[in-house]
Amino acid sequence: MMKYFKDKTFKMAISATIAIIIADAFKLHFSVTAGIIAILSVQDTKKEALKVAGGRLIATTIAIVLSFALYIILGNNPVVFGIFLLIFIPITKSLQIGDGLVVGSVLSTHLLSSSNINLYWILNEEALTIIGISIAMIFNLYTDSLEDIFEKNKEEIEEKYRQILSDMSVTLVTHTVPIYEQKLFLSVEKLISESKIIAKKINDNYILKNNYYYLNYINMRTMQLDTIRRMKKHFLRFNMTYEQTGILSKFTEDVSKEIYENNDCTNLINKLDSLRKTYELMELPKTREEFENRALLFQFLNDLEEFLVIKKEFVESN
Repeated sequence: MMKYFKDKTFKMAISATIAIIIADAFKLHFSVTAGIIAILSVQDTKKEALKVAGGRLIATTIAIVLSFALYIILGNNPVVFGIFLLIFIPITKSLQIGDGLVVGSVLSTHLLSSSNINLYWILNEEALTIIGISIAMIFNLYTDSLEDIFEKNKEEIEEKYRQILSDMSVTLVTHTVPIYEQKLFLSVEKLISESKIIAKKINDNYILKNNYYYLNYINMRTMQLDTIRRMKKHFLRFNMTYEQTGILSKFTEDVSKEIYENNDCTNLINKLDSLRKTYELMELPKTREEFENRALLFQFLNDLEEFLVIKKEFVESN
């Protein structure tokens, strides 16, 4: 049963129904409006719902008071309603409470259609607004557990990174590229993009605090993907295999096996430093072509180091 309370369509339908029933119980005029306000106030995240509710309450209060004053002074007719809009719309824009524009205008039409405008109408319209928003806020407390979806995506991202780096370790030696490489890159890009949206929603479901861990994780993986793309470009210019290539291939394979989330990469960075010192002790290149290829290997090594440092900084800051 609880899963239905997390479905947005279900929340809209039930909150609107309850809001109308309550408005009818208090014998409010235009009770259906409470249901419409409830529908408009159901949001995807708690923080978004709170922001919309606050803005809408301010906007509707301004609309009701402004309408009351204009209709009492100038009369309630379509021309005065137009004057109301000319004043009300700029106010909502300047206060950045545009979410309340439509609802505020609808409430104003209630006073426009009344033959006897008095204080009761202010109370009636405020009550409709409060009932609609309040019922929607109760249902907004029930949201999907996006953390579980994110964790699943995270594991899939890490597995794809593992595959990409493992393939790179082979390509270093064989100079061959897997036929599925492009498809693999596109799938991980899509997964990261989807996970970033989920991460933002998770953060927005924390009302009194922020939880930036999920966004930070996705940003870290995004930066690493940019580094991987640079590493991949080097393969377009590799055309020879050396002793250094075999050593770097083995190290790249080691990196692929340690992609998991909590690894701070300290050991791998230490290994990389040792690898760089080993290179320095090796015989210098004898030809221009060998020199250029060795330079590319060095650039690949530097990019791989950046890949590890990005992860290390993420673990240390979270």
